[in-house]
Amino acid sequence: MEEPETKGQQLPNGSDTEIDVMDFIDLDSDGEEKVHIKEDAKGGQHPSPDANDEQCPMVVDLEGIQSVEDEGQVKCSSVPRVQVPIDMSVESLEKFCKEAARSFFSERGLISHQINSYNDFVSHGLQQLFDSQGEISVEPDYDPSKKIGAWRHATIKFGRVKLERPQFWTDNSDLDEQTLKLKPVHARLQNMTYSSKIDVEMTVQVYSLGPSDKSKSGKDPYVQKKVILPPETKWVTVGWLPVMVKSKLCWLHELKETECQFDYGGYFIIKGMEKAFIAEEQKCLTRIWVSDVRGWRASYLSQIKQERVYVKLIEFKDNDGLHKVVNLSFLGATMPIWIMFFALGVSSDKEAFSMIDIQDCDSSLLNIISATIKQSHEQCEDFRRGGRARQYVDEFIKKTKFPPEQSFDGYVGSFLFPGVNDNRCKALFLGYMIKCLLMAYCGHRKCDNKDDFRNKRLDLACQLLHRELWGHLRHAEKRMVKVMQRHLSGDGDIQGLEHYVDASIVTNGLQRAFSTGSWCHPHKYGRCSGIVATLRRINQLQMMSDLRKTRQLSAYWGSSGDARYPNPSYWGKLCFMSTPDDEKCGFVKNLAASAVVSCVMREPLLALFVSCGMKKLDEVLVQELGGTDKIFLNGNLVGVCAYPGEFVTHLRNMRRSKQIEPQVEIKRDKQHKEVRVFSDAGRILRPLLVVENLKSITKPNGGSYSFSELMNQNIIELIGVEEEEDIQCACGIRDLFSGDKKEGLLYYTHCELDPCFLLGLSSGIIPFANHNAARRVLMQAEKLSQQAIGYSSTNSQYRVDTLFHQMYYPQRPLFKTVVSDCLGKKNHTRPEYFNGQNAIVSVSIHQGFNQEDSLVLNRASLERGMFRTLHFKSYKAQIENKDVTRRLKHRERIDFGKTQSKKGPVDSLDMDGLPYVGASLRSGDIVIGKVSESGEDHSMKLMHTEKGMVDKVVMSANDDGKNSAVVTLRQARSPRVGDKFASMHGQKGVVGLLDSQENFPFTCQGIVPDIVINPHGFPTRQTPGQLLEAVLGKGIALGGMARYATPFTTPSVDVITEQLHKAGFSRWGGESVLNGHNGERMQSLVFMGPTFYQRLIHMAEDKVKFRNTGPVHPLTRQPVLDRKRFGGVKFGEMERDCLLAHGATANLHERLFTLSDQSQLHICQGCERVANVILRPVEGGKKVLGPYCAFCKSAENILRIKVPYGAKLLYLELLSMGICLKFETEAC
Repeated sequence: MEEPETKGQQLPNGSDTEIDVMDFIDLDSDGEEKVHIKEDAKGGQHPSPDANDEQCPMVVDLEGIQSVEDEGQVKCSSVPRVQVPIDMSVESLEKFCKEAARSFFSERGLISHQINSYNDFVSHGLQQLFDSQGEISVEPDYDPSKKIGAWRHATIKFGRVKLERPQFWTDNSDLDEQTLKLKPVHARLQNMTYSSKIDVEMTVQVYSLGPSDKSKSGKDPYVQKKVILPPETKWVTVGWLPVMVKSKLCWLHELKETECQFDYGGYFIIKGMEKAFIAEEQKCLTRIWVSDVRGWRASYLSQIKQERVYVKLIEFKDNDGLHKVVNLSFLGATMPIWIMFFALGVSSDKEAFSMIDIQDCDSSLLNIISATIKQSHEQCEDFRRGGRARQYVDEFIKKTKFPPEQSFDGYVGSFLFPGVNDNRCKALFLGYMIKCLLMAYCGHRKCDNKDDFRNKRLDLACQLLHRELWGHLRHAEKRMVKVMQRHLSGDGDIQGLEHYVDASIVTNGLQRAFSTGSWCHPHKYGRCSGIVATLRRINQLQMMSDLRKTRQLSAYWGSSGDARYPNPSYWGKLCFMSTPDDEKCGFVKNLAASAVVSCVMREPLLALFVSCGMKKLDEVLVQELGGTDKIFLNGNLVGVCAYPGEFVTHLRNMRRSKQIEPQVEIKRDKQHKEVRVFSDAGRILRPLLVVENLKSITKPNGGSYSFSELMNQNIIELIGVEEEEDIQCACGIRDLFSGDKKEGLLYYTHCELDPCFLLGLSSGIIPFANHNAARRVLMQAEKLSQQAIGYSSTNSQYRVDTLFHQMYYPQRPLFKTVVSDCLGKKNHTRPEYFNGQNAIVSVSIHQGFNQEDSLVLNRASLERGMFRTLHFKSYKAQIENKDVTRRLKHRERIDFGKTQSKKGPVDSLDMDGLPYVGASLRSGDIVIGKVSESGEDHSMKLMHTEKGMVDKVVMSANDDGKNSAVVTLRQARSPRVGDKFASMHGQKGVVGLLDSQENFPFTCQGIVPDIVINPHGFPTRQTPGQLLEAVLGKGIALGGMARYATPFTTPSVDVITEQLHKAGFSRWGGESVLNGHNGERMQSLVFMGPTFYQRLIHMAEDKVKFRNTGPVHPLTRQPVLDRKRFGGVKFGEMERDCLLAHGATANLHERLFTLSDQSQLHICQGCERVANVILRPVEGGKKVLGPYCAFCKSAENILRIKVPYGAKLLYLELLSMGICLKFETEAC
């Protein structure tokens, strides 16, 4: 049922709004239809609010609501807004929440985290990566045979980085420009990589080393540099970086174009294939980790191994017995931590103890500290005296396996808490680590949970590309240094930098990583898989789900602890229902519908902290630590505050006033007396309503709400995982008014926009999902919805996907959900996230053909086009281009062409070897003709069960020197027996019978069901949501109000049944029907109603496998496996046992012998050996072909027996080893 559009009529607010007339049609008790319309002061017509006296609060709000535009575009209205407050009623606030959610999805989009992270890498991350490389020193190889004069040295520095938009070159001299814009559609069709050239400003200087005048006297060993070549700066191409579609570097973003209305970007195109990043869950490195696994330890982690610091609680044995002591592990050395305190400048034990800052220290902790001091004194006597502890630590670290080259101040400043400034501040931070460890040991602090999302960060394109590109740059640098050394050693001139930089190392390395999914491991040397996945496009919902997936870096098998179980911190951040049900269960998850991922905030915050009352760490006295709260910024201790409540309040007010980025997370931990502020990337945030500012909401005049303006007005703010613990959040607007109105508004600080946003995208659009069993919701969200055939891409004529489907008449469901309504598109009445059709479904038994999961379909409905789909399959072939590549020296050239082939007919091919559009091809026909210069046939033919009409033919060439041809076949498919269907509630089944319409039961109105399902599927699968959907859809189809079926806020059963009762039907959906066979009225009522059903990609035509005899393996002569090669089905031992149990020996003999590898042997009865069939001479000069025993020298008494060829093959293999078998035979 389509929504009729209201044209030529404009609402008073100046916005054109699509109105569904059926939404406002009501039926009186006598069945008469009435449309309630009222006029406003300007003569504009609106639906009357009293159109339905018992209207559910979840009735669709169509008044004054615009459809959202393309994602990522912010709608701005030039009409000034009138500050008119809205009514503080439940209906008004719920309507506002829907409009705010529409604005949120319109501005933020569903995949903004992918694009924003890539844009951040392009804008800042790539430059920081080259800046971190430092200066590269190139020394000669010191080969005496090559020395001519002084040894030459060189230094190379990286400067600015410049990225160009994707482009490709053409050899056509007729064109004005030799470089053309490379758009995503070109990269797909030409099997190219959509990439951008990386140009880096590099400076090289060549010099020699020689002694100075002072070094000749022996007083100063200073070596003077003598410049041979002055510094030379050039722009050098170091490689090509893959470009994310719709990012800043993409032409679609620059030209404001879109190839497909359903395509929002966020993926890469690598050699014509679409690849997408899966967000990787990583351990948060910006906090102290306390763990009791394999010993007590407090860890300061970092991606750089030298920066990792561990404070451990170990056992120390002395003359008095075993004691617990605290040790420090730093730069591969383990030492008593008290010595490090004095090495960092602590003057006394009292000062060190004050830095630890343990209030109410019990005897056990005092014993640990005293034992630590005793151990320090035993290992380094007089460590309290000036410089002794510093000298001991330096000598101890220099003895490690990989000692640092710097001095004590150098490696302490670089590797020990690099985010903290001086040594005294580092000592304070070290004392905080000891405090965390000891408090956890005595039970006053919990160990950190690695599965809690406050302790996790999501690695997206910025972090993943930085990690992978760093390794390839190091490889390119080594190659550059190695080649330059050869020229520095000789007397030749130094060539340009472009001669030494091999751009193919970075380019091919990134392409290989994207193609294989093998990525650089984040923590250890090696590679990990699963970071990049091929983007699936069966429907738009599947594509969007792939772009919003997260993945935990862990083995999918074995013991995993609690990693698979949902954690309470997932609430509102990750979907509880969207996870696979196989070995990846709990490891692969989906973001919630309204979840956003933070980016890096680069604005300095320390000055703002000081203005809010913080005292910097270098200004803090040791005596002041006890009465203050510690302030942390991204895990680093930056100061203390005496009034933390006022500090946090001021800081949050500054965030709401836009002095601080909205994505900054502020957490006050009263128990541990800490204030933690995070501004790093990878945190999951979600928008919430600020309850105290609800009264400041005003009605928009001349447009809809803007999410940015709502955040500027402090009506909505982004809340993270840690800050969520400091708020009181209501699940919905109704919870604010559930009890006393004043108490509810005073008790809650924040409120959800809608409870369904706690679920993911694929789960949030399931109607009545909260009424179904969780396993069925999971099945629909992760499997069935992503296998449904529906909307295809709007640019399918420019795509050559290997396999895709398209439905002839996709429909939208009768019900509506808040998620789908907020994601709706302008001028599109059907959301693309629903893939299926509305069918009249009857819950009854039909001739026994719908047992278990079987369905019975109406043949007449299928003939009218219901569930009819198009099946597209592309066949691709490539040849080498001799004009471009040089790899054809020892091979003859193969080109596309038509020649008479022994493989199959070539009647449909043109002279270029490709079929014409519209040609009908069948199994065995040649689909792409290829012929070599010698005339050898290399054509590609259609395998068994492959057929169709030629839909399009594409020829292209890429920059790798290959010409490619793609032929797409189209095949129209109507449902048949064996095809798979499913409702949106996990009720899946296959077609068991296609019956004529006259055999189905029908109602007095003449309604005949399209699908008949078995009623026993509801109590076992616990899916009453499908029954509610049918009843709700029945009431809507009869002219009732269009209502929301959103999870957690669905209308009550009484509202649904009352709407159906007003239409003159049974409240519970049952109807009296007539038997189609005899015309008699059935005794029992039959439940019947419209239900949204999906046709899945699993079709019988793609899976049916049959054969009598056919191709066999050349060695074993048993049937081959592949279905396309007309192979057989494996019949193993368990299948054999089943036939034996049934006594079907004849069938077993036929399966395993007659239709498999039947063969024969000739046995001599005299010697019981095998007789060979040879051509032997007989009397009269003739020759006879027949069996002959070479042992008996006779052709008599020879029997022919039938054996499996496997037995004959075994005999021949044993005979080749010198083992001869005898066969005892009996006549039968």
